[in-house]
Order: sequence, then structure tokens, then C-alpha cells
Amino acid sequence: MTKISRMTAFAASIPGRAQSYMFDRLYGVSTTADPAFSIDGDNNPYEGSQWLPVRRALRGLGPGPGDVFVDLGSGKGRMLLMAGRLPYGRVIGVEIDEALSLRAQENIRQAKRRLRAAEITSVTASVLEWPVPDDLSVVFLFNPFMRQTFQRALERIIESYDRHPRDLRIVYCIPAEHDWLVSTGRVVVESVSRAFWPSHRGWWRRGDVLVIYRVVPVSLGSRAGRGPVPAARRNSALWYWSGQNGFKLVLNSSPEGVFYSPASVDL
Repeated sequence: MTKISRMTAFAASIPGRAQSYMFDRLYGVSTTADPAFSIDGDNNPYEGSQWLPVRRALRGLGPGPGDVFVDLGSGKGRMLLMAGRLPYGRVIGVEIDEALSLRAQENIRQAKRRLRAAEITSVTASVLEWPVPDDLSVVFLFNPFMRQTFQRALERIIESYDRHPRDLRIVYCIPAEHDWLVSTGRVVVESVSRAFWPSHRGWWRRGDVLVIYRVVPVSLGSRAGRGPVPAARRNSALWYWSGQNGFKLVLNSSPEGVFYSPASVDL
């Protein structure tokens, strides 16, 4: 077993904050959250997502050299490094905060010898102005922004799909704008998994989820959605997130900064 495999197996048994520490030690980088980068308008506070659940989800997509990965709101680049461990043709981070983007660029340089992707970059730009490449195949979001910013950013992604139809997936962690996204009729839910390890009881109703959506043509999307399901399956995570479910986040504060949490939990 390699050093990375041993540390990954160990990290799976410890809480999320410790997993973040392990990730940074393993790659010789700094990707942990910083209270200095806080909420601003539609933008949420910077926080690096847990790497083990996302690593599993990204590997399940089976990327190859023809695939392009983008992290919208990429912060210090933790997801860029994780995607960079896979054989993507290009990995791109889009971050509006220059200091965070510069930190991501430094992290990429520090971890370069461990990365497999052909090209990895972090650009400082607004997601509303960044030109969406028409060969983009995977979009990752760790709830970086909400409301109008999210809606316009995803409309631009869908416009790219309409210009050049292709396999295009959205990997959305803590999907605060899930209801709006499925209401467009332009996505179908392919999978739902835990966003955090260890997870809470009823994790899929609390919103502690990572949802993978597939972008579809208008004709297919209009027929998609959650249909009749046998009673035995009505509590499944996939059924719950296949249509609108009323999930909401509320703003909270703690000594460590500002964060979002579920408005209500229905167990």
C-alpha cells in the first residue's frame, strides 16, 4: 500500500476537520478555511469541502484526457488538486478573490509532482464573466454562491451545453439551489451521496449531500423529475433529491465565522 493509500484509509476514520489537516500534510499545501474570507452578497464564506467523499464521487465519473473539469468558486484549490490526481485533460479553478486564487496557484505548484491532469490552472475571475469553454464536461460547486449569482452562472453553463451538446455533469455539494436547478427542466439527478464523513442520521434530508446532475436537452428535461415510486423507496436519498424538496439553508454564526446550516430537519 502506498503512502497516499495508507493515509487515505486512516483519514476516512477521523472527523472532517482532521481530514482537512491530513490532506494538507499529505500534499504539502494549505487549503483550510480562513475566517478572513467571509460572506459577501450572494457569495458564501470560503470553506474547503471534505476530500474523501468528493474524491470517491469524482473517480466514479471515470474521467479521461478529453474531459475538462472546472470548480466554480475554487478558493485555495483543494478540489483542483483532487481533480488533478485524475487523468483530466484540463482542470480549471474560477475564483473571484485574488488572494485565494493566488494561494491556489501556489498549492498547485507545491503538489505538481503528485498530479496527473495534463493542465491545472486557477484563474481570478467572476463566474458571471469567465468564458465557459464548450468542451467543459464536469462542473463542481461546494455551495460557493446562491440566488441570482448561482442562477446566472448555471444558465451560462447550460448555454454552453446548448451550443455544443455533450456529456456534461454538475457535481453540487450542499445543494442550496437544488429546487431552482431541477425546476429549469435542464438536469436530471444521477446520484446522491454523503458530503461528510462521519455523517449525521438522516443526512440526505439535512442537505449533507453531494448530488450529481446530468445536463439534458429541453425535450428530455421537460419529462424528467420524480415520478411515482413504490412506498418502500420513498425514503431513499435518490428519490428525495430527484425533484424539488423544499430544502433551505439559514445563516448562522460561531466563533469560527459565518456558515450556513439547514433551516429545518425532518427525520
